[in-house]
Amino acid sequence: MNSRERVLKALEHKEPDRIPLDLGSSNVTGITKKTYINLARYLGEEIKEVKLFDTVQQLALMDENILNRLEVDTRGLMPNLVRKNPPLKEYQDFELFTDEWGITWKMPKHGGFYFDLAESPLSGDITERDIDNFPWPDAASPNLLSGLEKEAQKFYQQGYAIILESLCAGIFEMGCRIRGYEQFYSDLAINPQLACKLMDKFVELKIEFYKIAAEKLGGYIQFVREGDDVAGQESPLISPEMYRRFIKPRHNELFKAQKEIFPQPFYVFFHSDGAIHDLIPDFIEIGVDVLNPVQTTAKDMNVVKVKKEFGREISFWGGGIDTQGTLPKGSLEEVKKQVKERIEHLAPGGGFIFGAVHNIQDDVPPENILAMWKTFEELREY
Repeated sequence: MNSRERVLKALEHKEPDRIPLDLGSSNVTGITKKTYINLARYLGEEIKEVKLFDTVQQLALMDENILNRLEVDTRGLMPNLVRKNPPLKEYQDFELFTDEWGITWKMPKHGGFYFDLAESPLSGDITERDIDNFPWPDAASPNLLSGLEKEAQKFYQQGYAIILESLCAGIFEMGCRIRGYEQFYSDLAINPQLACKLMDKFVELKIEFYKIAAEKLGGYIQFVREGDDVAGQESPLISPEMYRRFIKPRHNELFKAQKEIFPQPFYVFFHSDGAIHDLIPDFIEIGVDVLNPVQTTAKDMNVVKVKKEFGREISFWGGGIDTQGTLPKGSLEEVKKQVKERIEHLAPGGGFIFGAVHNIQDDVPPENILAMWKTFEELREY
């Protein structure tokens, strides 16, 4: 089987020849620049220049030599968004940039790990007219996909499963970024009409993006990486009732549009980490095929429980090792042990693509990454 066939068979809840592997193909399955450089050196690979897949999270664009060496089954495409390669400015002890949404991001020049939200363009008291009059970016701009068609064609011909990043973060997350977190939470509670109008705008723009993406790349890609972080580690960030009332119908609209716009085979890939156990049936109901990840340190997200309850209806992409504790801080034996357990619990019957719970961060030693990978390689055959 080639990589794409392997991934698609797993998503049909069948066992392919071996468990598929993802590393570095999206904003939620990546590796930070510093750790990537350390890994490359550890592997004896010469890396002259590291480009970024995502500047905000400092995620590296991985070299094909390393991806091939690690036998990664997936490849990712990042649209030409500002955050891919922004013009940086310096202010006091920070580097900063403003993206196409008018959101300003900043990172300390010394000792900073990521760019954090600094300014929200629609903060404070606004009306629905302010939303209408806001200078929204052109979601159908050809520049967003410039150069990606050739890359997609190459990856497709090489037999990889291909993920395209979406236009922006999820509709709930974008509401928080455009309005400011505290303000958007307040909107949902006391002015839901305004909050919903804002989210409807993101839905509209995302669907515009899907249309141009399908036109240019639809014959090559199998996923658009959507997501919305609606939960923290201990509980949802909003009540399940509020999710079902305000956000779920809009997620449903997005996922239905994806299925209608993109040619088959196409799967709805949705990222939502944290304590989402009680919302997984909702995700399944509105057409999510692939859930990323399984954040095993979150409440009620035990892999055995989640696989047993939902494994026949949804596939799990990630969850192969904990990125909060085990991968950065565990011994080599602890890393190996956890990888073995996760494969044992998540792989039977298909429906599993191996990857870490989230992006591999700056505090992860290369020895642990290789221990994860070698253990996976030993056990990935069905």
